[in-house]
Amino acid sequence: MSVEDFDLLQAAAIPVQVRKKENLLTQGELCNNIYFVSSGFFRMFYVDLEGNEINNRFTEANNFMVDFQSFLTQKPSRYYWQAMQDSQVLAFPFPEVQRLYASSAAWQKLGRLITERVYLELNERVEMLQFMSPEQRYQYLMDTRPELFNQISQFHMASYLGIKPESLSRLRKRLHLK
Repeated sequence: MSVEDFDLLQAAAIPVQVRKKENLLTQGELCNNIYFVSSGFFRMFYVDLEGNEINNRFTEANNFMVDFQSFLTQKPSRYYWQAMQDSQVLAFPFPEVQRLYASSAAWQKLGRLITERVYLELNERVEMLQFMSPEQRYQYLMDTRPELFNQISQFHMASYLGIKPESLSRLRKRLHLK
């Protein structure tokens, strides 16, 4: 990326501090920004019909996060983005993102790469839930994202795996006895 293209980014970025347990995005709000997590850790979740919080995604530092459906359609989000620790993000508002795309092929490419990464992360979870047993999901996360086990509670892990916390306890006990 050229220096000129990079300079366009600095003009578009808005630094935001987010405290632990604070929502960066709330269900019913428009996702007006693509966020880059400079430091911290977030969870994306929704509330099901019974009032349970269902974790859908976790995002750590040096990654982008966005509810693309809300961002692209400019319709209210169905999700929450909550900080799991004090965090710093850079917000890139929708109009600025569109301006960056229009100004440079490098920004169009970066936008595509961000979109592809977010899609793959979300699709990975869908396929985990559709095609893997709870034990296989747990093992898959141990193999691919072991850092999650140090960053989130068993309660949040169980929700992400699509099982009850007590089922996760039994599963962990079985795996550790092997």
